[in-house]
Amino acid sequence: MRRPIALLILISLLMSRSALSQDAGKVSDTVPQPLLVWQSPYYASLVAMTLVVGTSPFYLPLASRQNSLYREKIQMFRRNQMDHIQLKFDNYIQYVPLVSVIGLNLMGVPSRHSTASILRRSVTAFGISSAFVLPMKFLVDEIRPDHGARNSFPSGHTTFAFAGAELLRLEYSQTSQWIPVVGFSCAVLTGLMRLYNDRHWTGDVISGAALGVISADLSYYLNNLLDRRLCKTR
Repeated sequence: MRRPIALLILISLLMSRSALSQDAGKVSDTVPQPLLVWQSPYYASLVAMTLVVGTSPFYLPLASRQNSLYREKIQMFRRNQMDHIQLKFDNYIQYVPLVSVIGLNLMGVPSRHSTASILRRSVTAFGISSAFVLPMKFLVDEIRPDHGARNSFPSGHTTFAFAGAELLRLEYSQTSQWIPVVGFSCAVLTGLMRLYNDRHWTGDVISGAALGVISADLSYYLNNLLDRRLCKTR
């Protein structure tokens, strides 16, 4: 199992690395910081709407029916076009964006922060994501579409993948816009594969995407406060 993980991570890093040929360079301290969710009305509205849509099956009968309809269509495609094959690489690619945040820095790609700071921000984002996902799975008690367990909402795989993708945006967007594009593409693929494998409802995946972005932004906000405090004590 280690070979697929290593291969996926290597592909992600190489794709992001190749995107730097035209605009690579050291990220200056004078470059404006990327906006967090609550600092942009458009971004805040987008994430809020994503949460509303993702949770709507719990309080709107029409959305609940749509949830079931999407599942039926996806599983019909899986049966008719894919011979009901289960593809499990979503268990690996959920971590590719998060690992790439540190990996790109170690490869020498210009980033906003030092390796130690990036590692701290990544660990914090993972911790916040877990703090969102794990209690919700227990409290909501939603049955999975494959009836495997009652912990479907929200999608943890999707949350972790989007947290890593958002970290890539925050850390490397001024180096190359293609880096977050690759990261978010990987995160979207993770969510789609959770639907394909019948492990989650559509609402679980949509909500997980919003929670992942919020987790990464909270991590950056808290670590920025910590960095300023550390600078004052020096």
